[in-house]
Amino acid sequence: MKIKTLVMAMVSVLTVGTFASMNQVKASADTTMPVYRLYNHYTGEHFYTKNKAEQQQLLTHGWNYEGIGWYSATSGAPVYRVYNPNSVGGDHYYTMSKYEAQSLVSKGWRWDDKGQPVFYSAGNSNLYVAYNPNAQSGSHNYTSNTFEQNTLLSKGWIYGKVAWKTMGTNPTTPPKPPVQKYKYLSWISVDGVRKFTKLCDTMSEADSWGDKMMNSDEVIELGYDHSIRYGVEPVEVN
Repeated sequence: MKIKTLVMAMVSVLTVGTFASMNQVKASADTTMPVYRLYNHYTGEHFYTKNKAEQQQLLTHGWNYEGIGWYSATSGAPVYRVYNPNSVGGDHYYTMSKYEAQSLVSKGWRWDDKGQPVFYSAGNSNLYVAYNPNAQSGSHNYTSNTFEQNTLLSKGWIYGKVAWKTMGTNPTTPPKPPVQKYKYLSWISVDGVRKFTKLCDTMSEADSWGDKMMNSDEVIELGYDHSIRYGVEPVEVN
């Protein structure tokens, strides 16, 4: 019985290891954030932020909410925002170049968000920028809409190019992987044929039942003349 007990213990360990590999689930983190677009009809400036509290605060100061401009990645190449307090009504500028932003700050502009990135460039969708050389405020417009971009360029705006990359305007949310549920089949075989089985809700319950059966008079009696093995294995249930 000592040799048979060792074999049974090895079977139990192997089945537990198999379950561990089957039960691994790779989580997928949320990697996008909406960027809110607002418009100040007094100054003609558009403002873009992923900060919901900032968006709500601007609404109380007369800005109009125009919806979600695009979805930004939560990591990637940083995009910075600086503010010109000397222009009429103020003016904001967005750039991927920290050197350009720092140069503007040295000329009297101010950092927004203490010089930390406000967005990140990543994804497959283009975000376009156009420049109005005649505007005192709101001289730069950022949009993912090619029709809007082309309309501005046809009205005298210049410098139309891709500012950075985004995750799109309506990214599809990846479906969550189905939650796999398992029960645990505890079994005892006699000469390679499973004679006793029980489906349990937990691994500990299955182990407890197996230990109890292995110490039962019936199984001990069978062990004198037969090969006895036992184990626990996961069973997927819907």
